[in-house]
This record gives sequence, C-alpha cells and structure tokens, in this order.
Amino acid sequence: MLRNLNPLQITLLLGAGLVIVGLTAFILYVIHKAFQQQRKPEDFRPSSPKSGDESSILLASMQGVLSRMKARERELEALLREAEQRADSSTRTLEAVVRDLTVGLLIFTRDGFLALSNPVARELLGVDTWSRRRYPEILGAESSLSHHLRNALEAGACLHAETVGHRLPDGGMVLLEVTLTPFYGRSGQVEGAVCLLHKGGITTGLPKAE
Repeated sequence: MLRNLNPLQITLLLGAGLVIVGLTAFILYVIHKAFQQQRKPEDFRPSSPKSGDESSILLASMQGVLSRMKARERELEALLREAEQRADSSTRTLEAVVRDLTVGLLIFTRDGFLALSNPVARELLGVDTWSRRRYPEILGAESSLSHHLRNALEAGACLHAETVGHRLPDGGMVLLEVTLTPFYGRSGQVEGAVCLLHKGGITTGLPKAE
C-alpha cells in the first residue's frame, strides 16, 4: 500500500503518526500524574500515628510542667504561712517585751511617724501615743524633744541620757532623761529613731520648754 503513495502522502502519514504518538504519550503522562496525586494522601496516612505520638509527648510534657509549678506554688504558700507565723510570734514577743519595759519607749519612722510606743511613754508624756501621728503632734512642734528628734531623723544626731524639760498637756513641766538613737537602713540613710525616756522629776512653774 505504501508503494502506491507519493512522497507528499508519505510525509503527511508520518506526521500524523508522530502526532498520535505525542498525544498518546501526553495522555499517559497525565494519567500517571493523576495516580501520583491519588497516592499522596495514602503516603501521609502512615505518618499520622507519629504526629499523634508527638502530640501525646507534648501534652505529657506540659502536664509535667504544670504539676511541678503547682507543687512549687504549694511549697511557696507553706513557706509564706510559716514566715507569717514566725513574724506574728516575733511581733507578739516584741510587744510583750516593750510593754514590760520600765522606761518609756518611742520608735519613729524616718518620716517622723510614731511606729511603736509603750505604756510608760504614754504615762510620762501624758498623751495618747497609740494613734499614728507625727512627732510634732505628739511632743509639740516647738518642744525640746521635737528639736532633738528632728536632728536625729534629719542629721543622724544622737542624745545620750540628757535631761530635757518637757511641758505636759496640763501645763506642768516634767524633767526627762532622754536617750535618742537613730537607726540606718542598708543604703546608709536614716530609717528612723529610737527614743528612751526615764522620769527625772516633775516641777511646776518652770519657763516654757524650748
């Protein structure tokens, strides 16, 4: 049959054959890619248990961390309760010691507020020192005690067993033996002052205290 074809017809036939072969190859390639795309989800299926294992490990790790944090929190709470109990015990002991002192005790903060006092101090000064007030209100703004206390808080000045006259609220004068000592914080600054009062005698008709 090919012998009866002229050269042009043979060329056209070969061209048509090549086109058919090309189309067939392209179709086979498309089918092959389609099968590959279908196999991809199946390829990932075996890895899903591994992903589950990783999630389980992560969850277990988080639970372990949370358990340790809760245990640490319980430890801290126990330590805090213990510290508060010790502080309460120390405070009660300090209050008992201060209450039983035979000399008057006043403790002032660096801002001049009364932090602690005992019954003897209240009796000697004739004022209510329980309320949280500054020393000018308790001792009198122009009194000698206020002057010395101001020097202690502002300049760190001390006073050792010095007799100071102090006017009482009823107008009388009392002579007090005063020891005044400032105390310091970690920064080296004055944090407050401790004032000890001892009765030195009571007189009347004396000039007004400085």
